[in-house]
Amino acid sequence: MRKISFKRSFVLMLLLVFACSGALTACGFQNKSDQAGSKAVSGAVPTIDATLTQEGTSAVISYKVNNLTIAGDSVGAAPKEGEGHLHIYVDGVQKAMLKTDAPVRLENIPPGKHTIKLSLQQNDHVPLNVEKVFDVTIQK
Repeated sequence: MRKISFKRSFVLMLLLVFACSGALTACGFQNKSDQAGSKAVSGAVPTIDATLTQEGTSAVISYKVNNLTIAGDSVGAAPKEGEGHLHIYVDGVQKAMLKTDAPVRLENIPPGKHTIKLSLQQNDHVPLNVEKVFDVTIQK
């Protein structure tokens, strides 16, 4: 009798888990990384063209975003297809949000090797998985 009760309980528990996971997905509860995708203007994939120029302990990044409108006024709003902004990271730490296409200057970068990354984001800060990465070495 115990084995049957345990088996029934186990089967019921599995059914409940699968039913709940399907219901949550249907209601829009998903891992944000699953939702992140390139939302483009006119179906084209967004890209970043960028150059980095070192000037002593500073770096100037000029960039152009293609197939996505930089919508500075919509930062923090609900996602809208074809709109977004950029985050800039130095060694994995976010340093700024870029809401225009103007060049950005990073100053007082410590000596050593660093990774600088531009990352396209939806209005609600969910990454679009479009990045431009620079590896730089700042001399003493």
